[in-house]
Amino acid sequence: MAEIDTRITPALHPDNIASLDGFNDETAPLVADATEALTAAYGYLGSIHDVRAAAFADPTLTKEAALLKADDHAQAKLAGVTRKFDAAIARFDKTIAAYNTDLESSVKQLASTTVSGEVRSLMLKSDDRVSLMEKALAEGDDEVLSAVLGAPPMLSGLSKEIHAVFLRKYNEHRKPETTQRLRALQSAKAYLEEKGGLVLKEMEKAVGGLPVTDERTGRVIRTDGPQAIRAKRDASAKVYAKHA
Repeated sequence: MAEIDTRITPALHPDNIASLDGFNDETAPLVADATEALTAAYGYLGSIHDVRAAAFADPTLTKEAALLKADDHAQAKLAGVTRKFDAAIARFDKTIAAYNTDLESSVKQLASTTVSGEVRSLMLKSDDRVSLMEKALAEGDDEVLSAVLGAPPMLSGLSKEIHAVFLRKYNEHRKPETTQRLRALQSAKAYLEEKGGLVLKEMEKAVGGLPVTDERTGRVIRTDGPQAIRAKRDASAKVYAKHA
């Protein structure tokens, strides 16, 4: 278990991958890229907090310079972290597509016989297709299941949604290892896609800003982030250059 940093949202902790649907000791290597991406993000965000604390403790830096020091570090390392997320998602996409192709092609081959056409015809005429499919699943009737699930849903009168549900259940029974791997990959990919946006939010939170107070009341009227500080610095630099 990786160390917990309370300064960072728990959603980006790498141990979250181990709790996803389909994850076990056998599928762990398949989704290792997701764990590595979260590990990189977690370490990156922790480093921003560390650099910021060190910069604000540095007596040679103004608070504005310290803020820019933290932001410069954050910006320099951000691309490396986001690339890990993008690369992991891209690899998962390819592997998921390969597994889906394998599952679909084997079912379609079984559905190409003459008997399969007759099964679909009978299913199409039935008023209780779902019950027939549930019965076929319970009895392990591969002839009926492959005939219906290896062909387009409309040929059997099933909706796409119901067809997909039965196909998933059939594949879980027929190829449990493949479907387990597929679930793990799909879960890991979805998690990275869902939580990836948190990296930028957590980065901005870690860098923080500087409070600006009203000179008369002393009340905080706004918080200037690094962009605002950098803009002021750059404006001054233009004046310096003009009179150099």
